[in-house]
Amino acid sequence: MKSKKSSRLQINLNFTDKGQAPPLQAYVFSKAGKLLGSAPVEKESAAVELPVALDGHNVDVILGPKVEEEQPAPTAAALKRMGAYVKPTQYLVKKPELDLNIPVGIFPSWCLCFVHGRLVKRVTLPDGTIGEWPICNARVHICEVDYIPLVIAKLPDPLILQLRDDLLEKLKVIPWPVPPIPDPGPLRLAEQIETPQLRALAQFNVGQQQSVTALAGVTAVSQVRYQLANLSEIIKIYLCDFLYLWPFFRKDCLTTVEVDSEGRFSAIIAYDCKDKPDLYFWVEQFNEGAWHTVYKPSIGCGTHWNYDCGSEIVLNLPGAEACQEPSYDIPPGVTLFVLPYAIADMPIWGIPAGAPPAPDGWVRPDGYVNYYHSGASLGWLYNAPFGGTLNFIHDDSYFIPSSDIKYYRYSYRRANPGSPNTGANDPTWTPIATSLSRGYRMEYSDRLPTYESYSVGPVTVGSQSGLFEFKPQTPPARPTDPATVVVREWTRGNLGETAASWNTEVPAPPLSEDNTTDDAGDFEVKIELFDSAGNQVMPGASTFRFLARNADGTTTRLATPAEIAGGAYVMLVHVDNNRVSASLPQPSIGGVAASDDCGFLRYEPGDLVHIRYLATHPNDHAVFRFNIVRGSHKLNSASTLAPYVETAAASAPTTTAPYNKVGSYYRRNFTPVELVGTCVDAAFAAHLRIFGKATNGRHRLGLDTSRLIAFALAEQEDE
Repeated sequence: MKSKKSSRLQINLNFTDKGQAPPLQAYVFSKAGKLLGSAPVEKESAAVELPVALDGHNVDVILGPKVEEEQPAPTAAALKRMGAYVKPTQYLVKKPELDLNIPVGIFPSWCLCFVHGRLVKRVTLPDGTIGEWPICNARVHICEVDYIPLVIAKLPDPLILQLRDDLLEKLKVIPWPVPPIPDPGPLRLAEQIETPQLRALAQFNVGQQQSVTALAGVTAVSQVRYQLANLSEIIKIYLCDFLYLWPFFRKDCLTTVEVDSEGRFSAIIAYDCKDKPDLYFWVEQFNEGAWHTVYKPSIGCGTHWNYDCGSEIVLNLPGAEACQEPSYDIPPGVTLFVLPYAIADMPIWGIPAGAPPAPDGWVRPDGYVNYYHSGASLGWLYNAPFGGTLNFIHDDSYFIPSSDIKYYRYSYRRANPGSPNTGANDPTWTPIATSLSRGYRMEYSDRLPTYESYSVGPVTVGSQSGLFEFKPQTPPARPTDPATVVVREWTRGNLGETAASWNTEVPAPPLSEDNTTDDAGDFEVKIELFDSAGNQVMPGASTFRFLARNADGTTTRLATPAEIAGGAYVMLVHVDNNRVSASLPQPSIGGVAASDDCGFLRYEPGDLVHIRYLATHPNDHAVFRFNIVRGSHKLNSASTLAPYVETAAASAPTTTAPYNKVGSYYRRNFTPVELVGTCVDAAFAAHLRIFGKATNGRHRLGLDTSRLIAFALAEQEDE
């Protein structure tokens, strides 16, 4: 039965010409663009159910392509973009009928486009290999971008001329002082454009070459605008560099789709068959109980122009959380367990029996890590500390929480070898108490799914504070949940969630004017378990086991006595948030660094050019590079060898003699000819870059600095 709170707007079509209309859908939108209702057009009519509360309101009736079943409707802007018919009207409940006399020919030919792709996160793993992990619990917004000729049509005249100049510069075409004759053709083009320019244009078709030729000669803004519109396909190639054009582009989002557990998404969209769709994607991910935008590139660089329908689009989302759920075996006889898994992406090695060394890329027993860093071409970094905010990851048995195990707690303290952990009431420890939530998905029988969050702590139970609840097997029901909920499910497993988030700058802030004490050093971090009353649960065969990972990644082992103290799993983490320091004074001759009035450092036969620089870290947890460039060429004999030099090193090698550390500075004397070579007079740039090694387990923190100077050497002229 029709609801008393709704009415139907009857839309009758009378086609005034002959022809076959495409499959149509009638959409009704508010003036603000909100979809109010839709219905397919069948036998030249459609009945769209609308709320009675709209009585007397102005609406837009849009006739557009028919959507596939279960596909969301396009937006009003998207329908208008693809040439749909728009009829503004006033909705009246007493006269709920609209007659439209329209020709079939107003409708373009609409094509359906299958859009599909997958979301991945490509990362350089701590062992140097490249991993590609799927992104799940995400939704992809599929949008269409303005057709470039439409943008060109609305550009102000000054930007039209700027675009003309910039495009010709990209194509290495020099504008002619005199406009060419119309339509010069490829032969005329060959006569008037130099060979390098011909090679640049050879990749384009004859029509595009002719438009470039015309663009190089026309001066009237209207003609420039016309030729630029003809060169839309070429402009797309360079649009990423034309930042001033980006604000003039508009994107209309056609639909939003969720990804599956493998990061795959798909949708069917309609478009005008005369032009391939230009698609733009942005992505949100549900993490820690909320939606976060994890991918939203610029229109100029992120648009997929002339999308080939059906081709797979792979989007790399370095800022997203990957849904990796590695499988591993547990020791026989173990049912309840907690497995300290990783600090972010770096596996925890612990102290196995016999104390074998940790593999590279794993958190070492001494709290340091050797890891591979692809950025800045540094490669392997050794003896790196941790810093910033550390996200600890652990896994636990499916049967936790149980009746006897409900909470866990991470705590830290500065390491003191003579002070063992005495248990949950040891006052020397500080709980890691950053609030955490777990995301879950609810499905309904009468509406689309929603995403919710469940807080797991911190809470105080009994005498214990800073406790976090182990996630229940299924999300618990809330009193406010509607009766139509059919499924509640967590969006992530334990390995995709943060078990504890520790801001290490609280106990170990960097050295600064306000903090003159070096707080870097070794910290202990412990994990404890508690029952529902807040009593500590001690590990054992009848309660639970702490496990640790083996190097093969597929098996685990029981934690050793060296890893457990006071009923807790205890690990060492070396924390250092200190910044690096750099100084690069001007070179000097005879102790004089000042250049003359002409900006040159003058030299005579027998002089030595003294070069020095400072590259330090309070605890030598940094590396550096020093390069000297003469003209536009690197001077290898005066530059440090790749990939870097440790700040603790007593010398910095080059292809010839090294820079030796004297006091805090690296120093070396050069004869002038070693620097100027055959040039006699020469200009130089010296660049010092220092890279902090500290990591948060996912990436290097970037506690870096650099110095850049220029200097020039010239032979002293005789007076």
